[in-house]
Amino acid sequence: MKPLNELRDRVAEEVRRRESPDALVPIDRDPVPPEFVDGVRRYYERLGGGK
Repeated sequence: MKPLNELRDRVAEEVRRRESPDALVPIDRDPVPPEFVDGVRRYYERLGGGK
């Protein structure tokens, strides 16, 4: 079921992008490789905290 949900979401994003080119749609939604999850989380925590 997960692949179908992902496909549905991607199609919906593409439709929104084509209907409104000025709309903000994330460019990259690839999952973070497991070995980098902690580093990416810390990066966004620092980024959000103004550090």
